[in-house]
Amino acid sequence: MTQPREPLTISDALTRIVGLLHASKAAEIVDRSETTIYNWINPVHEATPNLMQALALDAAYHAAGGEGAPIHEAYAYQLDLAVVEQSACQIELSNDIGNVARECGDAIASGIVITQPGADPSLVHHALVQANEAQSAVARLIGRLKGFLPRDTVSRGEMSGELHQ
Repeated sequence: MTQPREPLTISDALTRIVGLLHASKAAEIVDRSETTIYNWINPVHEATPNLMQALALDAAYHAAGGEGAPIHEAYAYQLDLAVVEQSACQIELSNDIGNVARECGDAIASGIVITQPGADPSLVHHALVQANEAQSAVARLIGRLKGFLPRDTVSRGEMSGELHQ
């Protein structure tokens, strides 16, 4: 049964290479078995060629008349995705930090106003609204910051909102 492969993945790149070179030749190039080559092609398997094997396969593909360097192209595409995702997260973090600063500033300013003699109860309500908005902004920031931790370092306590120092 043919496995569906996403374009610009390592398994798709290897499928292109084996389509031109054949599995036996690819196995010879990297000094591995054909089974290993087929495992690399299978998108369900996590195993992939190491850097030197990938370079050798791309070079052999090119030497055999193939266009481009499939593994290099797949790697470059995956790297671009990771960089774009990381940049987007950093921009969102920056936006959240700015929002916290603004909301906390508004809450502090509203709180200072009610310290003046004769402050109207409506000013207290306004300060409470501002404080709640600041609290919500801080909660969003905490969630965003947790997203920058490697997934395996987030403990159950951190997930529930308890920060450990």
